This record gives sequence, structure tokens and C-alpha cells, in this order.
Amino acid sequence: MAGLARNWRVILLVFFLMLSFLIIAGRGLQFGIDFSGGTLFQVQLAEPITDAGERSRVVTTIQQRLDWTGLRDTTVNFFGDQFVIAQVAETDPGTVERIEGLLKKQGVFEATIDGNVIFTGEDIIELPKDPAKGYGLYRESDGIRWVLPFVLRSNAALRFTELTFHRCELISYSPETGREYECEKTYFFIDRPKKSVLVLTRGIYYNDEQLLLEGSAIAGIPLGTKIKEVLLNANAPYFVLEESRFSDSQLEELRSLVLEKGTAVVPQTLDGPLKQQLTEIGFELREMPVSDSKPWVFDAAGLRSIIGLSEGVAQMDVARLEDAQPMDKLQIFGFAGTLQDAEQRRSDLEILLQSGSLSVSVRSISKETISPLLGENFLQNAVFMGVLALLIVAVVLFLRYRVLKLTFPMIGIGLSEVIMTAAFASLISKFDLGAVAGIVAAVGTGVDNQIVITDELIRGEGSDSGSLFSRAKRAFFIVTAAACTTLATMLPIILIGFGLGRLVGFAITTTIGVLVGVLIARPAFAEIAKAILEKK
Repeated sequence: MAGLARNWRVILLVFFLMLSFLIIAGRGLQFGIDFSGGTLFQVQLAEPITDAGERSRVVTTIQQRLDWTGLRDTTVNFFGDQFVIAQVAETDPGTVERIEGLLKKQGVFEATIDGNVIFTGEDIIELPKDPAKGYGLYRESDGIRWVLPFVLRSNAALRFTELTFHRCELISYSPETGREYECEKTYFFIDRPKKSVLVLTRGIYYNDEQLLLEGSAIAGIPLGTKIKEVLLNANAPYFVLEESRFSDSQLEELRSLVLEKGTAVVPQTLDGPLKQQLTEIGFELREMPVSDSKPWVFDAAGLRSIIGLSEGVAQMDVARLEDAQPMDKLQIFGFAGTLQDAEQRRSDLEILLQSGSLSVSVRSISKETISPLLGENFLQNAVFMGVLALLIVAVVLFLRYRVLKLTFPMIGIGLSEVIMTAAFASLISKFDLGAVAGIVAAVGTGVDNQIVITDELIRGEGSDSGSLFSRAKRAFFIVTAAACTTLATMLPIILIGFGLGRLVGFAITTTIGVLVGVLIARPAFAEIAKAILEKK
């Protein structure tokens, strides 16, 4: 037995075990949302994406949106061709709702006037966070005004100048105040419903018309906004229902549009039979809530803000378009009732502009939140079940071999495999339920391999089946063959299983556990078992 202290296989086991303790002590074990708590979002895209490069861009865009919210410990992966799984270590309902709002948007930003696109988010090359250029929050009599300055690329600046030049009308003049203009409005959209139709009742139409005319600084609606201008810039066919039913001509037009548009944006309060008619025609429904204080069409059209031009932006003091200066430095602004709401609205728009748009729209999004307390209970239960399993294994091994000196090393080696696998796996990924299951599978395989080695060594006693060395060699052939089979199963999941979520964590920890067992733990156990059996 004294020779074990000098055996290089045992020394190797002790070295890696000490290294594992140092890794755990220095880095700690990082747990996923299964144990630390958090929220998992499942984003269903409108169309499948098979191109690897396009998938990577989608993941990067969503990851940037999460990163720019200030959250840490976020992961984003594809699942299949049409689903994206995003995990965040956040459970606060308000923050989770905000993240959901960011993730469910395709993020196509467009500014329009008279239904024409002036510029898009792709044309914005800089978002300067400089208070000298207007960036900030400003308290005014009717709320908090937020301002987001931006810089356009040169060709977009020229287009903006052309489309907005002299778009103001002189309505009065006085020597005291000078000229007074009434300027046209620009409309800022996120995800205009260009592939949709809008369906609303006459009652909602009248209510929206009145709310838009009255205006609302908090909602970003200037006084005197006309509903027909909003619908024109939304660039989506709309249907106003008379007496809560579709006319024959409306139904005929809807049938002609279903292949091109595909989605019908409807109020949540729309009667069920009318929704049924739309689905029977072939439309996919997107229901939007109705409010008495905010126009339904505002959110249904994807409007973020309506900003009237000024005489300076319209360059009313310049006689000819050829002499106008390109307007490349502009501002988007809006209002909110509180400082927190203003900061969030500006920040959300800033995040969408910085991250860019997704190549396809988002069909739906679902979420699952695990509280930190529940995650802690998961972890405690996992540890308890692991200890209980080891005790049961110890009893079974003792009943089988009736050699206490052999049982203790088997349990000790099993514990060392758990520690080493956990330490090395923590360098690659966080621990979730899949990773813990992988450790359990690897340790279970390890105990099974130890039984194979022990049985082979004991079976040869008093027979012609060779020395302990040759019997151990035969046992290792069986163990290695089993390990190779496991590795052959797990490696494809690791290499090409992008987006398989917990299954990848399971495969990683199982692979590490198998390698730790075959290369480190099993050789050391064989030496210990031989020493015990030789003494016996």
C-alpha cells in the first residue's frame, strides 16, 4: 500500500483533484437560471432561417439588445430553424416586460413624410451621447422631454433635405413676432405593418380621430394630427367596419390581399365571429389592446413619435433647393410623464437603433421565469439527491464485495470525479439542469466502470486467467470501448448542436466526465484496487 504514494497514476489523480479545488475556490461555480433564477424567452421568427451566417447575425442582434440594457449573464442560441432562446438572469416583472418588448420587435426603423420613406435605421451612422448636441432629459411643464440626436449618412441627408425642403406654409406675419409657419409632420416608426392589413371598427376610428386631433405630448402626438395622415404613412391597407361587420366589397378585397399581406392587425375587442372570418380567409391575427386615452392606430401602425418640421429644418430661408445644406445632424424627441419613463423610452429606441433590425419579423414570444428562491431549492435538492445516491451506491457495493477497504476507494474516486468534472466544466459553461444531469451520467458510468474493473480483478483470483496486470488490462479495454461509444455520441451534439440549449450542457459535462474518468480516475482506481486485492 505504501507504494501507492509513489505511483504516478495516483499522483496524477491527486494533482488534478487539487487543481480542481483551486479552480472552484478561485472562480466559484457559475450557475444558470435553473439554479440562480432568471427568465428564458422563446422567440419564434416569422420564417425559418437555414443560412448559418444569417443565424449568427440574428443571434448577435438579439445579444446586443440584451447587453445594451445593462444586463449581465445573458445567453442567446438558435433552437431549430425558427426559434431563438434567450436567457437572462433577471426576474423583476418590470424589467422582464421591457426585455420582452425589445425582443418581440424586428426593429426596422423608418422615418416618413407623406407616405415616403425619408431615411431608415440603416442610414443612421452615429448616436452621439453629447448633451451639447441635445442628448438628455429635460423637465418641461407638460412632462419630461427626452432627446436622442443622430447623424445621417450623406446620401440619406440629401434625401431628407429634398423631401423636407420648404414643407412649411406661412400662416401669419407680424412685425413683433415675425413669420409664423405651419409645417408638415414626420412620422417615426418601428416595424411598420407593411405586410399587414389594419382592421378597426367605426367606433375606434372616431375615437382615434379625436385623440389624434387633440394631440398628446406624453404620447408624442402633435396637436392637429390627422388620422388619414397616420394611416397613409403606415403604408398598410385599412378596413373600417360599419355596423360591426364586413361588407361584401371589403371581404373581396381582403381575399385579394391575403397572399401579399398575410397578417391582420385587429383590436383585442373585435367580435369573435369577425376574427373567425379573417382566419378563415387565411390571415394570421395580431391583436392589439384598445385604450380610451391613446389612439389604437398609433401602436397598431408601429408609431413611436410624430414630429413636426421646423422652418429651420425645412430651410425656409433658402430660396432654391440647389442652395440648401444637407441636413445630416437631426434629433428624435418625445415626452413622458416621469423621468424613469422618459429614460426608458429613449433607451429602448437607442438600443433598437444601435443593434439594428432582424432580417425577419418576430411571430410570437413566450417566457418562463424561475425565481432565485426556486432555483436555490433546485440546487439544494440536487445536492441532497447526489449525496443520497452515493450512500445507496456505497451500501450496494459493500453488499456485493464485502470488502470495506474496496468500497471506500470506489466512493472516494466517484466523489473526486464529481469535483474534477464540475471544476473543468465550469471553465466552459454555466451549470444548469442539463449540466448536472451530465455529471450524474458521467459518475454513474464511472461507478459502473469501477465495478467492471473490480469484477475482472476478483474473477481471476486463483485461476489461470493471468496476473492482476493482465486482468486490469482486459478491464481497461472494456472501459475504454464504452468511453469511446459515449464520446462518439456526445461530440456531434457539442460540435453541431448550436442552439440545443440544455442538451449541449449535458453533452459537455458528460464528455468531460468520461475523459476525467478514463484518463485520470480509472487508472488510479485500478492501482488502488490491485494493491488492496494483492494484500488480501
